[in-house]
Amino acid sequence: MRIAGYLILLALAAGLLIGLGIHGAWRQQQMLATFQPAPASVVTNDVRASKLGGFEPDLEFAYNVRGKTYQGDRAAPLRIHGSRDWADSVTRRIRAEGSTAYYNPYDPAEAYLLPIGRFRPYGLILAGLTLFGLGILPMRRGGVFAHEPVAITGGPFDWYDLTPGGSHADRAMGWCAAALLWYLLGGLAIAHYYAMTPPAYELKSAVSSVLYAVAGLWLVYHAMSAMGIASRLGAPKAHMTQKIAHLNKPIIIRVEQPFLRDTIVRELRVVLTCTRQDGLGSVRYFTASQMLAEDRAVRAGETLHGEFSFEVPDKKRHPSTPFSRWEYPRTDWQIEVTLHTPKCHATSTFPILADNIKQAAKAA
Repeated sequence: MRIAGYLILLALAAGLLIGLGIHGAWRQQQMLATFQPAPASVVTNDVRASKLGGFEPDLEFAYNVRGKTYQGDRAAPLRIHGSRDWADSVTRRIRAEGSTAYYNPYDPAEAYLLPIGRFRPYGLILAGLTLFGLGILPMRRGGVFAHEPVAITGGPFDWYDLTPGGSHADRAMGWCAAALLWYLLGGLAIAHYYAMTPPAYELKSAVSSVLYAVAGLWLVYHAMSAMGIASRLGAPKAHMTQKIAHLNKPIIIRVEQPFLRDTIVRELRVVLTCTRQDGLGSVRYFTASQMLAEDRAVRAGETLHGEFSFEVPDKKRHPSTPFSRWEYPRTDWQIEVTLHTPKCHATSTFPILADNIKQAAKAA
């Protein structure tokens, strides 16, 4: 599947939910703010099963506007439904407060009986935000946003600088921005409902708001963890002796990991991986690792570095998907720098291009 097409579908689906929610919330607010009161008398006040699930008021009322009598059957600005107990509570409120109807001054035939607002439009907004947030998570993986290695000149050997899949500082900034937007946008929707809309006495609004807030704690946790890592570790660097890794030859990698604080390194490894990505899940075809440092005290400003050679067995030589091909499924080769300390576990990835010359020759 083309990644651009996936992003377009994701944006359309999330945008549709958010758009419907904003339109419903705006329409509800307009009806609550602009409809005018008129004397009313309730003809029928009962409960019936709703086609949308649960129960809803079975209501008829008459109201008078400028000497003309109209009939209405709408309990609230938006159609309301819920549990039997909740529907019964609405009928009791109608018996207590149903002497006034609220009508559209531009179309008196349109009216409702109770000035209560539903949380449903705001729930659609939260659902759209959640869908978009969950949908972009798969985009963090793989070499989709990688760039071709850049040659380093002037040294005794030819090295190519690998582009990281995001530094620790970038990752921390991304998680912080995601958490901030999550609570800002969702919080605005929830605050607008409770501040501007007379509530419909429904438990759904409180439960949805709490669940949304709790779900955001997952983003906050990752943001705090990423900030802690970024405060201790500098951006690692990785270099390779070829622009493209040839899988029938040794792959030579050089890695540098700077430290910003005094740290006890439990384990610092360099890992070569090959992973099959389908956008939602992954399968590892190959993994090989070598130790760079173990149980070592590192001072602030110190950099650990090393050079490593990897050999890929014949049956594991799966060529990588080119960086320019934005599609799933894809095969991604990566260099991973994994660090374990008493206070954190950090992994930095460096996507690489890899081909199998023997397979390419056979295909030609």
